[in-house]
Amino acid sequence: MLRKVSRAFDAYSVGFAIYLTLSSTSAWGLLRIASMTSVSFSGMDGVETVRSIGYIGVLLAFGLGCLCFPSQCKRDTTYHSTVCLTLGYVGLFATVVVRNAALQNLSAFLVGAGSSLSFVMWQRLFSEQDADIASRRIVAGSALSAVLYLVVACIASYWLYAIAVLGIVALNALFLRRCRGGVFRRDSSGIVVGQSGGATLANIVSSTWRYMLCIAAIGYVGGVSRMFAQQSGSDSSVLNVTLALGMLVAAGGLALMWDKVHGRLSFPAVYAAVFLAVMTGFLFLPFFDAGYRMLFAGVANAAFSLVSIFMMITCIKIAHLRQVDPIAVFGVFSSIVYGGVLIGRAVGDALGQTYDVSQILVIALMSTYVLSFAGVVVNLRRREKADRAFDPIGGDVESEPEGAVPSVGDGGSAVRPSGGHSAPRPLVRNVIVAQDMVPVYSRLLKKTYGLSNRETDVLELIMRGRDVARMAETLFVSENTVRSHCKNLYRKLDVHNRQQVFDLVEEFRKREEYDGD
Repeated sequence: MLRKVSRAFDAYSVGFAIYLTLSSTSAWGLLRIASMTSVSFSGMDGVETVRSIGYIGVLLAFGLGCLCFPSQCKRDTTYHSTVCLTLGYVGLFATVVVRNAALQNLSAFLVGAGSSLSFVMWQRLFSEQDADIASRRIVAGSALSAVLYLVVACIASYWLYAIAVLGIVALNALFLRRCRGGVFRRDSSGIVVGQSGGATLANIVSSTWRYMLCIAAIGYVGGVSRMFAQQSGSDSSVLNVTLALGMLVAAGGLALMWDKVHGRLSFPAVYAAVFLAVMTGFLFLPFFDAGYRMLFAGVANAAFSLVSIFMMITCIKIAHLRQVDPIAVFGVFSSIVYGGVLIGRAVGDALGQTYDVSQILVIALMSTYVLSFAGVVVNLRRREKADRAFDPIGGDVESEPEGAVPSVGDGGSAVRPSGGHSAPRPLVRNVIVAQDMVPVYSRLLKKTYGLSNRETDVLELIMRGRDVARMAETLFVSENTVRSHCKNLYRKLDVHNRQQVFDLVEEFRKREEYDGD
């Protein structure tokens, strides 16, 4: 058990936990600073908004910059982030003595920009690693950060709090320098800068817009609920602890179950469950007092913490599949997501001024709930309908295209229609290719039949026994796109169903064994 824990909390996960603690301090922690000074940091006219603009702006600038100026944007930003964070926090803590609005806004912007530059660094470092190892480190670091932030949030002394935050800034820089290795050397080949430009941006957006809107919607609810909790007179220290506990429950629970569930987790399924739960709680927000608003703010933050973990992992996988700089995906993706949080704060600030149970607010919340529920139902119905349509990877024989050759069962005899109806296709036999040989045979077939990179990806997933829905989730494309790739793949291989793909691979395996002998 101790060995397992020590393996989970290595330099990467601990360093990332320190960064997340710093990020939470730069977001919710501004409320803590506000409680220790006479200057207000909350509300849309406060410096928390300026910090968000700096944070989102830098993320978007790096995302677009990695597409338009890839060589210039692949740089170590540890120094820049540390300088921005140090100057920003010194300026914010100095507001207890120097009360200047311009200084406050500039300091908050620097804090947001510095936090974003550090986040870009950590995302790039994780993108250099194996996806499973990076996922484990992200989950472990997220869980540890909640514990660390709880400790920081409970510091009562103003100057001790300032020293702790500046110490975390220094630790973040030290861990970044330790973990960066040779990532930024000229001969580094870990990150494929590859594709760039407007076409790649459109490709990224078309592949990820559903995920962006999913997480942005949850972030929007979190922003609204936090503003409601603030304006209902909740104590800022209690609110900070509640938000931290929500993150701890979500990240800690995921970390404990990660080994058992990570291979079976489906992002759309997680989103559907989390989104419906959050929207249900959001629906009841107008009907309860400040205590419920405080509790729901913690629940919404737990949900956002959970999907944020998936956001980082998703960006890494998309970057590897699309062969683009990971920061191009992450910058665009996360700027949209955190933009949803900022919009939620704006809506919460506007509605929270007159928060009584008004008909307009109830109708708005009810409409949001009904539309979100309908969206999930429609999506599920669409998937069921698509699964009943032509599926070149599986399904009944009657769903095969015209001219398709009936699949062959284990006994070698073709399954033929009986009584005017197509007999159900026998179960396709287990994948005959050893899992570690799948990439080898995929490359052989790619070279022999002139397959494209994406057709080769689809072929590899077919050999691993994936269905259309799972392939669409793995490749981050629509199911119709998967079917289109499968049709092209079948045409080039001159096969008509999945069984014949397995037969073709079996022929290659036997041929390789014969040539080897």
